[in-house]
Amino acid sequence: MTAVLKLAGVTAGYAGVPAVRDLDLEVGEGEVVALLGPNGAGKTTTLLTAAGVIAPAAGTVTAYGKPLHRRVERNARAGLVLVPDTRGVFHGLTVRENLTLAGRADLGRVLELFPTLEPLLSRRCGLLSGGEQQTLAIAKALVSMPRILLIDELSMGLSPIAVQAILPTVRALADRLGVAVVLVEQHIDLALTVADRAVVLHHGRAVLAGSARRLRAQRHTVAEAYFGASPSTIGRS
Repeated sequence: MTAVLKLAGVTAGYAGVPAVRDLDLEVGEGEVVALLGPNGAGKTTTLLTAAGVIAPAAGTVTAYGKPLHRRVERNARAGLVLVPDTRGVFHGLTVRENLTLAGRADLGRVLELFPTLEPLLSRRCGLLSGGEQQTLAIAKALVSMPRILLIDELSMGLSPIAVQAILPTVRALADRLGVAVVLVEQHIDLALTVADRAVVLHHGRAVLAGSARRLRAQRHTVAEAYFGASPSTIGRS
C-alpha cells in the first residue's frame, strides 16, 4: 500500500525538549492506524507534527509525497485535517450552524454518514452530550473533504458505549471515502477493533507496531509495550 502520510525519523517537542523521538509512521489511503500509549507517550505531539502545527526538530513529514507547508491552514486546504481533543465545536451555535461554518456542507452527504445528527440540527451544541459533540466534530472535519484525517483522543470524556457508537463511522470514512485516518485512543481494545494497524508509543518512541488483528490476538504483548516493555515488532499480516 502506498503511504499518503509519512513521518520519517521524526523528532519533535516543545522548547527544545523532545516528546517524540526518531519516529517512523506511514498511513495508506483508506487505512486506519491507531496510536496507542499512556499519557505523555507523545501521541498528541505526533498528530500536531503530522498536521504541521509543530515543526519537527529532525526528520521529515510528507503528505502525498510532498513536504508539509509551514502554514497549517494550507495543509488543511490540501486535505490534511486535525480533529483536536478539544473537539472545536461552538457551543453557542446550532449543529447546522457549526456545519455551515466549517464549509459549504452537503448536508445530505454528511447526514448519510452521521444520521444521529439529523434530529439535532437545530439544537445548540452546548446542549449536546459528549458523544454527540464528538460526532459533530468529526462531521465538521468531513465537510472540508479531507484526504487525511487525524483524530486526537476520540474517547476523551466519553462512555465506552458512546465510543462504540462513533467508531464505526471512523471505519466508514476509510472504507467508503478512502480517507487515511490516524486515531489516537486510550481504549486499546476499542481502537484495535476499528484499526488496520496500530503503533504503541512509550516515552516518545514506537515500542510495538503491527496489524490490529495480530495485536488483538496477542493482547498481553500490547499491555507490556503500553507500560514500557522492551521494543519489538509484530508482523503486518
